[in-house]
This record gives sequence, C-alpha cells and structure tokens, in this order.
Amino acid sequence: MDRKMFVLVLFSWVTIASAQDIQINRQNKTIAVTADESVTADAEVAVLVIGYHDYGPSQDLAFRENVRVAEQIAKAMLAAKVPEANIETDKLNLGRSEAEEKWTEDMKKERRFQARQSWHVTVPASQAQTIVDLCVSAGANEVDDVEWNVADPVALQAKAGGAALLKARNIAEQMAKGLGAKLGELVYASNRAPTAKMWRGITLNTVSAIVNPADQKPS
Repeated sequence: MDRKMFVLVLFSWVTIASAQDIQINRQNKTIAVTADESVTADAEVAVLVIGYHDYGPSQDLAFRENVRVAEQIAKAMLAAKVPEANIETDKLNLGRSEAEEKWTEDMKKERRFQARQSWHVTVPASQAQTIVDLCVSAGANEVDDVEWNVADPVALQAKAGGAALLKARNIAEQMAKGLGAKLGELVYASNRAPTAKMWRGITLNTVSAIVNPADQKPS
C-alpha cells in the first residue's frame, strides 16, 4: 500500500516596520506582507472508522448478534497488537428499523430491529490496510473514510509557519529595497489556521466498503 502524503498549507500575515506601531500608513513607514507556504510530510497515523450493522426479528436478538460480532472484531484488533487505548467506541444504536422498498415480506419480519456499533481505531499508517482487512474478516461490514494525519501536527504547523514568515520577510526586504529604505524589526505576525489538507496517493481498497450482513464479504 502506498504511503499517503499529508500537505499542510499555512497562511501568515506579517507586518514589518521600524516602530512599535502596526498602523499601516504613510507616517509610520510600515510594510505589510501576506504570505502563504505549504509543508509536505508522509502520513504517519491513520484513524479508521470500523462498524458492524445487523438486523433481527426482535430487539434482543439484534443486540445479541451485535455483541457477538463486536467481540470478534475487538479480539481481531487486539490480536493484531492494536492498543486498547487506540480503540474508541464511536456509537452504539439499537432500535426499530425502517423497511426499505426492496425488502420482501420475509425480510421485513426478520429485520424489524437493527443494531449498529462503530469504533474509531488509531493505527500507524503502514498498518491501516491490514487492520481493515482483519476487521472485515472478523465480521465488520461498514468501513468509513480514513483520516490521515501526522504524529505531531503542531510541529508540522510550526514548520509551515516558520517557512511562511521567512517568505514574508524576504518579500518585505525586496519591497524596502525598491523604495530605497532599510527594513526594520518585525513588529507583528499572525497565523491563520490551515485551510487546506490534502492526501496524495492510492486510497485504501476497502475505504468505503459496505457489506451485506448476510454474506460478510466486502463489496
């Protein structure tokens, strides 16, 4: 499985002047610069959303079946050395189901109630496909989109911020040179939260698997 690329785009607003006044006007001789910069890193962490959805003729039977398969899925993850702290229950729903148009009368009787449980599972990016496959083999029939990230997003943001600040200062220096002036000390700088995250590469083969509870095979 190809590693994903994590791209963090940071925008910085920088005002550079020779006085401690950030008002931009002719009197205080300030230069205001807006710069943006991006930093790219391999994805290190994957957050999987694994789920199991089943039906039953009664609430009790639907719940029991859900518990049975949920235990199998949990055992599969633990056997794969996924720490318990990295497995978080996302939701657990139990109640009457709404019949779909394509259901037969027999299906409506057998699917009066439904139970759904899902987990957020945090694993190293390199193990994401393996863990998904193990969970599907254990009975999971719902796998949502994977969230890719780095182990230390704050450090990545700081790196992007530093790059944007350096870029802004270089622009300001060129502007000052063109005006026949000398660049003074940095007066003010601010960062806006990243507005874009992108991942490049091949996605998981089972990234959007929805499986019929009857056959337990990924579509």
